[in-house]
Amino acid sequence: MKIIDLKNETEYILSPEDRISCAIGNFDGVHLGHQALLALAAKKKPGITKSAVWTFIKPTSRTLCGVSLLSTAEERQAIFRSLGIDLIFLADFETIRDLTPEEFTEKILYEECQVRHAVCGFNFRYGKKAAGTAETLLRDFSAKGLSVDIVPPYQMDGVTVSSSEIRAALAEGNIRRAEKMLSRPYTLTAEIIHGKKLGRTMGFPTANQHFPEGKAVPRFGVYAVRMYADGKVYEGVANVGVRPTVEQGVCANCECYIFDFAGDLYGKTVKTEFCEFLRPEQTFSDIDALKTAISNDMARAKQYFKAEKEFQTI
Repeated sequence: MKIIDLKNETEYILSPEDRISCAIGNFDGVHLGHQALLALAAKKKPGITKSAVWTFIKPTSRTLCGVSLLSTAEERQAIFRSLGIDLIFLADFETIRDLTPEEFTEKILYEECQVRHAVCGFNFRYGKKAAGTAETLLRDFSAKGLSVDIVPPYQMDGVTVSSSEIRAALAEGNIRRAEKMLSRPYTLTAEIIHGKKLGRTMGFPTANQHFPEGKAVPRFGVYAVRMYADGKVYEGVANVGVRPTVEQGVCANCECYIFDFAGDLYGKTVKTEFCEFLRPEQTFSDIDALKTAISNDMARAKQYFKAEKEFQTI
């Protein structure tokens, strides 16, 4: 197991004096429900020296079910840091999958990680065959005179916020619902790569990014986006998909036309925020029809950002 000091982004070795308050789980997306757990861990009750997250290198939803993830490891760690967590315990699922719940509590949490206060969700399961529950963790920690906070479901519009609900919203193109459950826009952080420069020939030079393997891809279509590059924020319009009019692609691509930008982003890693779904991906009869559609998309995206700014000044 690896321990990372999130503040310094270096490996950390626990000292005998360390007493850890730890949130335990997968934390894919670090949504509102997860944030409730993290807030309790970050509080550091009396006697606690550091706050932490215990999680897997790759969430079990991906390991066991092949489910696409809402966040990369780097994105999760950045959010943990922003929420005041000091350390992250990163475990390999294969090394602990056969431990009984009692072994996991005693050997991993209590002895190896020096956890003295644990925080978990209402539906937390652990140990071999997922035999452990939030209640068994509370029982075993209480027997040692230690504390556990069990966080109830986080409700939004009558629905429990979960990673699966967010993935469903993204698949529908309901980017605003996903944003509400995440408490931030859904993002893609990836390197700008060379495309076929077809956009440039049509008068719309674009920045291309591929979705990392395993990253959840929103519904194919056109979005109003913000792009963070070189310390600046730009607005633009992006097509997520395989560009059916101009090529038969198989790899999901995010192709962004950035408004009022002149420069070279090739090779740089930038963050793209998905702000509004404008329309589904379409196949057009010819390039002229595609150019007209892109112009219309740009106009709609600019209107969206204008309306957003006007709302913020009210």
